[in-house]
Amino acid sequence: MSRSFLISIFSILFICSQVVYAETTIYGIEIPGLHENNKSGVYDKIIDDLLIKPGLANLQVLPPAKAEDNFSNCKDCCFSPANLNKEFYNFGDDVVKTNPMGIAKIYIFTGKGQKTINNLSELKGKKVGARFGMPYGNTFDNAGLNVEMVKSIESNIKKLDKGRIDAFIAYVPDAYDAFKSLGIPPYPHDLDKPIAIHEDCLVCRGVPPEVIDKFNKGLQ
Repeated sequence: MSRSFLISIFSILFICSQVVYAETTIYGIEIPGLHENNKSGVYDKIIDDLLIKPGLANLQVLPPAKAEDNFSNCKDCCFSPANLNKEFYNFGDDVVKTNPMGIAKIYIFTGKGQKTINNLSELKGKKVGARFGMPYGNTFDNAGLNVEMVKSIESNIKKLDKGRIDAFIAYVPDAYDAFKSLGIPPYPHDLDKPIAIHEDCLVCRGVPPEVIDKFNKGLQ
C-alpha cells in the first residue's frame, strides 16, 4: 500500500471527523433571565447541558438585531429563541426548529392604576413603547401604531412613569424580570389575553440532524 494512498485515507478520515465534531454556533438574543451575557439564563443553561458540554455547539449572546442578522447570513448555525411561525419570522425553507424550551407571551402594559388593554386597536393614537429588534409579530408591525423603540424594558417602564409613553408591549416572563429588577410589581396587563404567543425554540440552518435530535431528546 503506497504512502500517498495512506495519506489520502487519513486525510479523508480527518475531514470526516471534523465534520462530525464541528461545533454549531448558536446566536442567542440577549433577554434577561433567558439569555444573559454571562450565560446564566435559563436557556443558556439548557443549551450548555445539552449541546455545549458534549462539544456540539457554542453560544454567543447578542443584542436582538445583531443575533438575527448573524443568523440570516450564516450557513450552519442556530438562532434562539425563535420558531417557524410566519406571524413572527420568514427564514425561508432551509431551516428547521427544535422542540420549544418554553413559551413566551406578549402583553400590553399600561401605567399604575390604569385600565388594562388587550387589543392593538386600543393603542391607536397613543405613544407605544417597544424594544429594539424584538419580534412582536406581523399584526403588531402592520397595525400603524406610533411606536417608540428603546433598548430595554426597564427604559419603557421609566418612560411610562414619566408619561412619555401611554403603554408598552413586552414579552413575559421578560417583563416580569424587568419589574423585579426595579423592585416594583408588574403594571396592569390582561393576563388572560396576550396579543401573541411565541414558542421559544432553536431555529437552525445547515446543522446535522443528530444535533437537533440530541437536543429534543434532552428536553424530554
